[in-house]
Amino acid sequence: KATADAVMLLVQDGSASGVAIDPNRYREYGITSVPSLVVYCPAGHDVIRGNLRLKQALGKVAEQGDCRDEARAMLEKGGQS
Repeated sequence: KATADAVMLLVQDGSASGVAIDPNRYREYGITSVPSLVVYCPAGHDVIRGNLRLKQALGKVAEQGDCRDEARAMLEKGGQS
């Protein structure tokens, strides 16, 4: 429930465009296990897998990912930075 609430806050304030559960996307991003978080951007995408809080997963992308700017923006807009 906490993850769903956090995602809803990101969607409601415009930080994220939405949440998708789509088998085609699972194949596209190589998702073979859940939970997984995909952050995509013009440079490509980052996939974080594992039982992490949303803040932790976005923090990993913000530190090392190709989509670090997008992850940082989501963290800032969510008041999590």
